[in-house]
Amino acid sequence: MTHRGQISAFVESSPHPVWLASSNGMCTYANPALQRLTGLNSGQMEEQDWLKFVVEEDREAAKASWKLSIATQTPYRTRVRIVGIDGVPVTVDVTAFGHSTNNGDQLWLFMALYIQGPALQYPALEARLRAVLNVIPAYTWYSAPAGALTFVNERTANYLGLPEDDPLRYGIDVGAAWDVHLPLLHPDDQSSTRSVWATCLRTGTAGEARFRARAADGTYRWFLSRAEPLRSNDATLLYWIGVNLDIDDTVRTEETLALVKEKLALATQAATGAQLAAAISHEIVQPLSALVANARAALHWLEGDVKDTERAAALIGIVLRDGMSMGNVVHEVRQLFKAQSLEKTMVQPNELVQQVLLVVGKELDKENIGLSLELDPHLPEMKLDAIQVQQILLNLIRNVSGSFTPQSRMPRIVTIRTRTLNQSMIMEVEDNGGSERDPDKVFEIFYNSEYGGAGIGLAISRSIALLHGGTLVAARRYPIGIRFSLNLPVHPPQE
Repeated sequence: MTHRGQISAFVESSPHPVWLASSNGMCTYANPALQRLTGLNSGQMEEQDWLKFVVEEDREAAKASWKLSIATQTPYRTRVRIVGIDGVPVTVDVTAFGHSTNNGDQLWLFMALYIQGPALQYPALEARLRAVLNVIPAYTWYSAPAGALTFVNERTANYLGLPEDDPLRYGIDVGAAWDVHLPLLHPDDQSSTRSVWATCLRTGTAGEARFRARAADGTYRWFLSRAEPLRSNDATLLYWIGVNLDIDDTVRTEETLALVKEKLALATQAATGAQLAAAISHEIVQPLSALVANARAALHWLEGDVKDTERAAALIGIVLRDGMSMGNVVHEVRQLFKAQSLEKTMVQPNELVQQVLLVVGKELDKENIGLSLELDPHLPEMKLDAIQVQQILLNLIRNVSGSFTPQSRMPRIVTIRTRTLNQSMIMEVEDNGGSERDPDKVFEIFYNSEYGGAGIGLAISRSIALLHGGTLVAARRYPIGIRFSLNLPVHPPQE
């Protein structure tokens, strides 16, 4: 093969567009790469001004630069966008050298070098990719393997308010940094999004991030963005494909719901505080009034002309009883507020039951109340605040044992049962049919005060259960009777 033939073969097989043009700009030859890029065959290319291949916005600058090279007889170098077969501009670096022919005319050899990286190897794939992303009814995009945002579909471009000639609309790789898109996001979301994107690029795996993106009018909306790597058959990373889902309405609804919950919690706290104050007043005012009246009467019997120490002593005993009753009220209120903090350790629930029975067992014997234990020997150890859970159990036992109706003729028995169900430990306290209380009302302060005590022990117990991530409920045992069930998770969520 001759030297001229070798040059011709090189030009024909080159992956870069190559063409020949006279000094007036008319093409006399176009290699296959240029024909594939423009979609024009050799006959259509010849005798056509090569500047018509250039995007109109770049044409005047390219022409002026080339005319200067002709005048100065220096090589021509410029960067322009050539209109591709799909109408999408492709950025190239153009180099040209002039050569005088035997008849005195000048002939220029042009070579266009792609600067888009993957577009050089996969121009058809990239064109199809842009076409597909533009018809998807979502905000879509793709980036170069190194992470630089290269293309956004029309919907995304319009949302962002990008100019019509912005490179991102056409998939033109301008060699931007991997995090060039971050200024489009809300400042508070840029750091977390950068971290997610950096992890994707480092590991080559898909990633997901939530952020607020700035719209053309300067407002922000929430998006859930998912990035997936697109690879060739040999696992080479070609692009990162992304879809941004508009979740602004969902996030705003969540925020509104959270605000409503917060306000509801505050309202509930206020209502609970008012109810607690009323309960304390209800429980203290009456015995306090009786205490004052009885103290005055005792003083009268001790100071009168006819002293009656026996009556005075009886009244003083009543005064002591009422004083102790008010002391119990104060104690239960203190316990209610102490229940707001927990000190958890690993404990065996059955051992807590046995320890409580050491305290309350004599009280049950004194009231002639029997005790039945049904404790599951296979209960696992659990992380609990032992003192607080014992307080719940003590409250439940005293509540049940104190509610037997006086007219009941059957033996009075309190049953304590432990078991596990669905990853929960259940501790039950029930009577054998002696209670006539309504299980739907037992946690109401005023309702329980009618059955003795301050009436807030069950409220305390329920708050402790909630702090442990559990529940405390009551149910009726037909025809009469009541069962309390404490349900605590064996493996509570991480705190």
